[in-house]
Amino acid sequence: MPIENTVLRAIRERRSIYRYSPGPVPDEMVQAILEAGRWAPSWGNTQPWEFIVVKNETTKREICDIAKSTLIANKNIEGASLIVVICVNPKVDPYHFIEDGAVATHNMALAAHSLGLATYWIGIYNAQNSQRSVESRVRKALNIPQTHRVIAILPIGTPEYKIEKERKWLRDMVHHDRYGNTMLSPAGATESRDSSKSSKR
Repeated sequence: MPIENTVLRAIRERRSIYRYSPGPVPDEMVQAILEAGRWAPSWGNTQPWEFIVVKNETTKREICDIAKSTLIANKNIEGASLIVVICVNPKVDPYHFIEDGAVATHNMALAAHSLGLATYWIGIYNAQNSQRSVESRVRKALNIPQTHRVIAILPIGTPEYKIEKERKWLRDMVHHDRYGNTMLSPAGATESRDSSKSSKR
């Protein structure tokens, strides 16, 4: 029987949701989500991230319009109660600022799910830092300094629907001791199909 607890359940059950029911997210929930981002790990505990909470309807619409081209089938996220934009300062951590921003984003996505909310992780970091990229356009719209990079946009709201997806089996991705040795250990033999269920992102 697989080990189960609230953290593992949140990781397994989180889904990417792009339609939200109307209504605000309580401030205490927003604060809890931001706290989850604040407590994310970072290289050398440098904590290079900053979070921009967007609630203004005009600004939200502008960000949604910019980000729309990055979404699968141009899905719409305008119904979100708020958007958290995750940016980082590479000067604070020049080595792992992308990973730092990504793990802070994931912490917040898991926290939102644990509170009965939903998110849709939109990664907009542009490796070339092109001035015409979605990242640069979001940076300009929110007056983010040129010294900072935008890792992701995280719309948050009450989910309008539920979805089930599955992951590959562990045996299709785990190697033991060295690459290519995919023989499952006795512990791995207890893998269940339910433990592989998760979302696209």
